[in-house]
Order: sequence, then C-alpha cells, then structure tokens
Amino acid sequence: MELWLAASLFFGGALCYGIIAKVMDIGHSYDFVKSTTDQIVMLLLSTSQDIAFIKSLKYETMKEFETPEEQLELIKKLDAATFNAWKEMTYLKMVEVYPKHYAKLLNNYDWTKVTQSVDKLYK
Repeated sequence: MELWLAASLFFGGALCYGIIAKVMDIGHSYDFVKSTTDQIVMLLLSTSQDIAFIKSLKYETMKEFETPEEQLELIKKLDAATFNAWKEMTYLKMVEVYPKHYAKLLNNYDWTKVTQSVDKLYK
C-alpha cells in the first residue's frame, strides 16, 4: 500500500509539474511574442522616419539643382506609390508569418493609427 501511495504521489506530482510548466511556458511565450511585435512596430516606424528624412534630402537636392517642377511632382508621385506598396507588403508579410497561436495579439494593435503615424512621418 505504501508503494502504491508513493507511486501515485510521485506521478501526481510529475503530472502537476507538467501542467504548471506548460501554463507558465504559454505565458512566457505570450510575453515574448508581444514584446517582439512591439519592437517590430517600432522598427517599422523608425524605418519610416529614415525614409522620410532621405526623401526630404532628395527633394531639397533636386530643387537645388533646379529640377523642373513637373518632373519633381512625377518623382513625388512615384515615391508615394512605392512607399505605399512597401508599407502594405510589409504589414501583409508580418501578418502572414506571424505565429498562428498568437494571431489574436494583432487585434490589440490599432493598425490604422500605426499606418497613419507612418504616413505622417513620410509626408
């Protein structure tokens, strides 16, 4: 009887340990994915800031070299279309490769606000 009790306590403890470890692992994984997502969004915003700065330098340089206004407007339209395509492709790829178990995390982000802030930086 003592052997049966010792064995059941041992295996019961092992089962409890497995369950608790799994729950804690899920919590840590959630925190990791959340912080990684925050960092990705910050990286996208930082990249957009850099693109906006380079774009402003480009336009200033073109004006200094007296580029015709119609050519400047055409380049601005091309740059805007290229940036919009990059932005949409980046977000689509991020959603596509995002871990499926944590897809609900993406709902916590207001993507319209993120894209609006990116657009403001770009303009």
